[in-house]
Amino acid sequence: MNRAEPISRNLTDANSRGITNCPCCVFPFARQQGAFTLIELLVVISIIAILMGILLPFLNKAKQLANKLTCSSNMRQTGIALNSYLIDHDDRLPDSSCHISDPNEFWISILSAYVREQLLFRCPSDKAKNFVDWNKPFSEQPKDSRWSSFALNALLDSGCPRYYGRYNTVTAIRKPQHCIYVAESPSSWTSADHVHPENWFYNINLAKGQIAWDRHLKKSNYLFADGHTETLKIEQTYTWPGDCFWFPESAPKWPNDD
Repeated sequence: MNRAEPISRNLTDANSRGITNCPCCVFPFARQQGAFTLIELLVVISIIAILMGILLPFLNKAKQLANKLTCSSNMRQTGIALNSYLIDHDDRLPDSSCHISDPNEFWISILSAYVREQLLFRCPSDKAKNFVDWNKPFSEQPKDSRWSSFALNALLDSGCPRYYGRYNTVTAIRKPQHCIYVAESPSSWTSADHVHPENWFYNINLAKGQIAWDRHLKKSNYLFADGHTETLKIEQTYTWPGDCFWFPESAPKWPNDD
């Protein structure tokens, strides 16, 4: 008897019962055992949802930290531009728009000539959509444009009425490493590039109204008159009777208002 006959007969019997030699059909019960039940699928979806709920806050925090570092780097580059400008102008600081009307003389325009990247004046955490295009004339810009994510300390302007421009040079500032020159401004601000610390009247809430104090995890970046940057809580810069980094004649102390 031919030895191949039993095998042939087995295959014929299998085919007659609807079982073929196709790899997908040799073990018809294997596919059924590997399938998910509805309950198992719901359990997997629930686990994924829980993991996403746990991970999303960490991912969001990581993104905010990255934005803070980018903003700090931008401000640091602005500090480098400032130091280059000071060398060319006998330590005299560029002015804000407070007492001048020509946009080409604003500190933002002046310092942009010392850097190649215009986005230095825009914080990645600033969600405003109406930023001005500094490559175009102001006459072609919307009047409600946002000039920058940052604002100058107007007490250091050459036209400051409090000091008559006395502290418009870095060498005149008592301790430039403790005097803030640029801070972050609220995203809602338009057509403004400076703040007036003399109008806060020792009130931290008034200060918070002009500073984007919580833009970076309840902190914000500051550029000091000596060109260095720090990420601080606003209370670290302005708290009576503690430190005050805003007045050029006394920083880090409060001025005498006699």
